[in-house]
Amino acid sequence: MKFLRKLLGGIDQISIWVGRFVSFAVITMVIIIAYDVILRYVLRSPTVWQYDISYMLGGSIILLGSGYVHYKRRHVRVDILYNKFSPQRKLTLDIFFTIIFLFPFVIGILIVAIEHAIHAYKIKEFSEVGFWRPRMWPFRSVIAIGLIVLLLQSLANFIRDVYMRIYGEKL
Repeated sequence: MKFLRKLLGGIDQISIWVGRFVSFAVITMVIIIAYDVILRYVLRSPTVWQYDISYMLGGSIILLGSGYVHYKRRHVRVDILYNKFSPQRKLTLDIFFTIIFLFPFVIGILIVAIEHAIHAYKIKEFSEVGFWRPRMWPFRSVIAIGLIVLLLQSLANFIRDVYMRIYGEKL
């Protein structure tokens, strides 16, 4: 049990660390967008790189932050139904939906994300959306990393839920 607690605590620490990193990425994105708005509307000289940075940072923030959100158990659910259930029924539902939906979904997307990251690196893919045209493999790799963090945190939460459901105490 001591090893399991330490392992789950380590996974939590990864999610917390990545969540802190994401908070700085949000600030960075706000500064970049504000900078471009000032250049665009005050000086009439927009940047060519802001759009690419914004969608890459935005996507990275969403995916990297998902593990932290899951650690805090702040993900979206249908609370009008869920809140009416007993704690035991909530645990049962969480376990069931994690097995049926969350694990297959995250694993499936992770497999595709890893393939895309490797492919982007091999072919030296670049963005075709904006004018700057940066390489895509770093962004595609961050997508895979965010999904790995989400999968690890999902596994940690799942183990805790199963333990709580069986033994009636927190792990």
